[in-house]
Amino acid sequence: MEVQQSMDKKELMKFSLSVYGNITQYNDVLSKARVRIFYKYGNRNGTYITDEFAEKLVSSLPYVPVKGIYDKEEGDYTDHGVMRTEGRIYGVVPENPNFAWEEHLDEDGKVREYACADVLLYTGIYENEALEIAQKAQSMELYASSLEGDWKYIDGKRYFVFTEGCFLGLQVLGDNVKPCFEGAAFYTLYDSIRQIVEKIEQYELKLTDGGAKNMNFKLSDDQKYNMIFDLLNPNFNEAGDWVINYFICDVYDEYAVTFSVTERQYERAYYSKDDKTDSLEITSQERCYIVDVNESEKHALDILQEMNNHTFENVDAKFKDLEGQNNKLNEKIQESEIKIEEYETQVATLVKDKESAETELEETKNNYQNSLDQISDLTEQVDALSEFKKQVETNEKENVINKYSEQLEESVLEPFRNEIDKYTKEELDKELAFVLVQSKPALFTIQNTSSYVPKDDDVILGIEDILNKYENK
Repeated sequence: MEVQQSMDKKELMKFSLSVYGNITQYNDVLSKARVRIFYKYGNRNGTYITDEFAEKLVSSLPYVPVKGIYDKEEGDYTDHGVMRTEGRIYGVVPENPNFAWEEHLDEDGKVREYACADVLLYTGIYENEALEIAQKAQSMELYASSLEGDWKYIDGKRYFVFTEGCFLGLQVLGDNVKPCFEGAAFYTLYDSIRQIVEKIEQYELKLTDGGAKNMNFKLSDDQKYNMIFDLLNPNFNEAGDWVINYFICDVYDEYAVTFSVTERQYERAYYSKDDKTDSLEITSQERCYIVDVNESEKHALDILQEMNNHTFENVDAKFKDLEGQNNKLNEKIQESEIKIEEYETQVATLVKDKESAETELEETKNNYQNSLDQISDLTEQVDALSEFKKQVETNEKENVINKYSEQLEESVLEPFRNEIDKYTKEELDKELAFVLVQSKPALFTIQNTSSYVPKDDDVILGIEDILNKYENK
């Protein structure tokens, strides 16, 4: 949020709140109290807390410190201090703060729902100071670096709507710091900042009165920012009803960029400063324009500005340079177009090769399937021939066995029938012949038999004559 740094860094991170209820002992060194922190939506301080942002704040509550700057001479707390490291930590929000949305009747007679939580106070360390916290106003501090948001009109009123942010601490405020928000109240009044400025001015006066008249202090950026804001917004005080005429956007060495609330127009506020007196005055104001351009448009504007600040020769040289760059770009474009054509040709060739390969693959698949079909047909034929051959051989073997059925018992032939596939026809014939010889050896024994021998007689004619030629021997 670069808009209004004085509001952003010094005010947007401070919110008034209050500790309420009785303080009860938590343990020997801690006491528990409850704090009423904030409510949602718009408030008279010009800020707006949405439901989503409220959830983000609540999620960052655990372990947030309860801080304070206690003035022993005054016997009271002061304010936020100039630095966040001032003062002490008098307590902390516990991990489980017993958070709840609770209604409260504010001084203006309205009932509002506040974010409430438990706090643990170090009464064992700072007994008196910690016990006073329950009677004091408090202000929640948001971590400045985490804040994000924007100005918007809601229900006809202009608010700064938070989108991002988290707690930095819960600051105890003294009785002289008047809260500007009903009930828990957002922010302290701007006069708390005024008090800081006044103390700085008093401190500087004391230095001057003490003999340091020759000491000069260079104004810091924050001091310049605040002085310009004060000069442009003379009615931003309680008497002027806190009217804001200008927001400060940025501060540069010679001028500040501002936004006029009434004119709704950006302006430059030129200023001069005197380092000897640490003073600043606005010398003039003029309208300015913040142009929304992209990178190429910005480049074109830079070229025009540069051309406007140069002679014709320089402009002509710049033009020629741009023309040369344009020619180089055209050459690159032509080269790219040639490469694109080459790539397109290569792609077309690859597409044809792919189609050819797909066709060849399809033909190969078909041939493969045809081969499988042929192999299947041949296998069926081979199986049929094998079965026929086996049947023929079996029949021949059966005939061999049957040939011995008259000479051998069936009990002898049965084992050969059962194992008929074990033998060839020739082997089966040999085996059965061997078995037959073993079972009937007499078949191959030599026996004496009668034979007829012709007699050497005269010639005999007729059948009787022929038979009579043989004698019984």
